[in-house]
Amino acid sequence: MEKEIITGILVPMQPEIELILHHMHVENIVETGSRKFYVGTIQHKKCVVSLSRVGKVASSVTAAVMIERFAVGRIIVTGVAGGLTDEVKIGDIVVATTSIQHDMDCRPLFPQFEIPLLDMVTFTCDKVMVEDAFTSCTTFMKNELYDYVNKEELEALHIHKPSVHKGLLVSGDQFIGTMSQYEKIRNELPEAIFVEMEGAAVAQVCYEYNIPLVVVRSISDKANALAHIDFNRYIDNVAKYYTWGLIEGMMR
Repeated sequence: MEKEIITGILVPMQPEIELILHHMHVENIVETGSRKFYVGTIQHKKCVVSLSRVGKVASSVTAAVMIERFAVGRIIVTGVAGGLTDEVKIGDIVVATTSIQHDMDCRPLFPQFEIPLLDMVTFTCDKVMVEDAFTSCTTFMKNELYDYVNKEELEALHIHKPSVHKGLLVSGDQFIGTMSQYEKIRNELPEAIFVEMEGAAVAQVCYEYNIPLVVVRSISDKANALAHIDFNRYIDNVAKYYTWGLIEGMMR
């Protein structure tokens, strides 16, 4: 009999993990490395859920512990991100096909963006997981969105006809919220469609352990200081439901 794959789920924000845990059948809570790992099932499938916390180091440690201690066979990273193109709007969902650490720069010893000693710049997400995530998110948007999120709340946040995108993710230990930061990334990595602070680092960990990964985020801002929303309102009333809709769909 084929052994069931355990899914690791990482989210950086407390409201999102609370909603996942509300729906999850938690069998055990393990505390290690100043973190809590919730072991149990979602949609009758085995999983381990943890708050990754914010930033590349924190999320990488969490991912490594999940792999080493809990033997997860795949990892989903989710949460919110900033959009980098005109097509990617606030309230949309983005699925990473590839990822780069935009703040990795060891020149002149190594080329810009290259991970020292790995000879790699770009980390590729698992193609099957990417398609599963894209399908789950598309189904959620078409058929389930208003079951989870109040339509008036979306309109109040100026979210209209949200859609799902696939493309390059860039990650770094910076909150991107000024035009100078935005333009630097757009000039250096023009194919990037969204930016956050964890996904590409977890992708490196998964590459080194040979663990399939996908990173899925909803767009909370435009990363350029021009389009502002109430971030906490977006997290509490929109983003966490997107996150649960994705997780439920992929685990289903």
